[in-house]
Amino acid sequence: MGSVWRESRTIADLGRHMALWLEGSGPSWPGYGADFGYEEDDASHLVPVLAAANRAGFVTVQSQPATDDGRGSRQRAWVEGIVHYRNPIFGRLLDLQRQGFTVIRGSRTPYLVLTEEAGEPHTTLGYRIPRNWRAREWHGVGRHALRELRQHGVSLHLVDTAWGRDDRLWPALAAAIR
Repeated sequence: MGSVWRESRTIADLGRHMALWLEGSGPSWPGYGADFGYEEDDASHLVPVLAAANRAGFVTVQSQPATDDGRGSRQRAWVEGIVHYRNPIFGRLLDLQRQGFTVIRGSRTPYLVLTEEAGEPHTTLGYRIPRNWRAREWHGVGRHALRELRQHGVSLHLVDTAWGRDDRLWPALAAAIR
């Protein structure tokens, strides 16, 4: 896992380390299996905007590009992350709703299909994050960072509900974090 995660004291520290991991120059983050790469090939174009988002304090934990093969396999562009509620970008991320994106705040998510395979739901939102999720997901980070995640971190899901449209969410996220 690497000591950088254990030495983290804030959400901002976690974001800086996550950016390095995404760029391939830092150790895997605690919630991600060591057997996986920092980003799959079909999503490598997301690395610059995700790394910038992390450096700005929006700590991304899941994302996917939008795709549509025209034969029933398709995805919506989507990113999930955590931001400190006092970080100035928090309000700008919420404002993405005004640009036509679905912005889900908090640990209860409505049912929404994110990926379909052969026309059937494959990846979905629609869950309530358990109370101890952050302790499990971030096991091994510094206790101060974990405390800040629990007390001041807000979970956000940003979704472009259009299937296969991969050219709107990422520029909008880049603009929101500037």
